[in-house]
Amino acid sequence: MDTPARFSIVLPCFNEGSRIADSLVTLHRWFGSAAEIVVLDDGSADDTAQQVEQFALTHPNVHLHRLARHGGKGRAIRTAIPLAHADFILVMDADLAYDRESIHRVLDALPSSDMVAGNRRQTGSRYSVPVNLFGFLYRRHLVGLAFNAFVRTLLQLGVRDTQCGLKGFRRDALQRMAGSLTADGFAIDVEMLLVARALQLRLAEVPVHVTYHSAKSSVKLVRSGAAMASAVLRIAWRRALGLYSPARVGAPGARSRPKSAGRSEKESAR
Repeated sequence: MDTPARFSIVLPCFNEGSRIADSLVTLHRWFGSAAEIVVLDDGSADDTAQQVEQFALTHPNVHLHRLARHGGKGRAIRTAIPLAHADFILVMDADLAYDRESIHRVLDALPSSDMVAGNRRQTGSRYSVPVNLFGFLYRRHLVGLAFNAFVRTLLQLGVRDTQCGLKGFRRDALQRMAGSLTADGFAIDVEMLLVARALQLRLAEVPVHVTYHSAKSSVKLVRSGAAMASAVLRIAWRRALGLYSPARVGAPGARSRPKSAGRSEKESAR
């Protein structure tokens, strides 16, 4: 009988074929079979799924779920919620920008919290970046400050870094949140914090060590800026309509929206 994983790691992926295998190797070196790894391939056009399938052949704690079409980070995370089985669930970026120590900080905080968010602006957080990416980091930092100021002004969340790509949840808390999550893109991070507050969940923030290996995400940052602002405005409108009120998010009959069609690696291998 297999030993249950101590925690689950959810990796939303879109066209990560060039590095997903290295990320899985690193996670195995860090945690071995203690972590259940759920990879959500968000309709990638490259060989992301094939790389994960190959790795999963010899690592039974790794599971692949493929979405039929690209829908965004939020949709991938919402799809993953019923697929992660451990009591503690981490959602993190597939490039492993956050180190093992940062992950352990999240895990250490979860026994006394319902949700733990990494905070790149908290005292104790550190950045590692090659010299040629200093300009990229500076631009990204300024954009991040502006975005978080926009979110704080609009939604009054009281969180300085909504978009940190490392968050942890108690499984029961994440399941309670699931029925009220609707965002398909990167605004899912904002929506999760809003829903967590409505549910009066215990939220902790921890410092992180983030490493930027490339400026790949700078293109995404520019292209998704308008979409992110639009999505946050939609969330603000939904809140104005009372859709994130404690009574609505805590309704006992709340259910997640139907998931996109997909198939797991285990199923496709049969």
